[in-house]
Amino acid sequence: MFGTMINVLTAPSETMESIVNEFNWKQALFPIALIMGLAIISGIILSDQIADLQWEQMEKSISNNSNIPEEQKGEILSNQYDRIYGESNSWAGMFTYISMAISWPIRIAFWTLFAMVSANLFLGGGGSYGKVFTISSFAYLPSVVEYIIKTPIQYISDNIMIYTGLGVIGIGEQGEFLNSFLNGIDLFAFWRVFIMAIGISLLYNKTTKTSMTVMTSLWLFGLIFFSGLGAFFAGFSN
Repeated sequence: MFGTMINVLTAPSETMESIVNEFNWKQALFPIALIMGLAIISGIILSDQIADLQWEQMEKSISNNSNIPEEQKGEILSNQYDRIYGESNSWAGMFTYISMAISWPIRIAFWTLFAMVSANLFLGGGGSYGKVFTISSFAYLPSVVEYIIKTPIQYISDNIMIYTGLGVIGIGEQGEFLNSFLNGIDLFAFWRVFIMAIGISLLYNKTTKTSMTVMTSLWLFGLIFFSGLGAFFAGFSN
């Protein structure tokens, strides 16, 4: 199985063909488990950096909130500081890392749903959810490489905001639409979409170019939607 997961990254066309023809959702649990395990390990290693980021966001949110009286902000900030840094190395902090890990299968499940609907609509045929889920799970394996590369850099640099895409341009404030959208245009994200398109092309018997167009369009639509949604709630909270 580990050989298959490595081959998905190094020889995606040949490997995805065997996955589409021979694998099912049970085998799909292996890459998901690997990604979840790395998410927990990364969270533990970067516990201090995560706490710093949470504190920075909390401090900015409370300081800029005009609905909170100035005389109360100091006390609230003090309580939040104790909570954030007190939890970072406690069981509550571990729950945060586990939650980060659980977000991966949830993300894959929703991506599978929208990918299946899009493929059935624009490519024809009737790919099953189980088959598309299997493809999606293996298509997310670039996230393993992302964790392996980024986590040491984030730890050594003491900076959790490491970009591998257009986010490095640094346009806009964090939480704004354009900033979130550019952060999403990422090398590893595109790698996932590329492998996904190969699997979809094999399942639906279409060219990789056609499948790539559909999957890339879905990916960009999702980026636009969630960037806009995040910007809306960020503005609402302020």
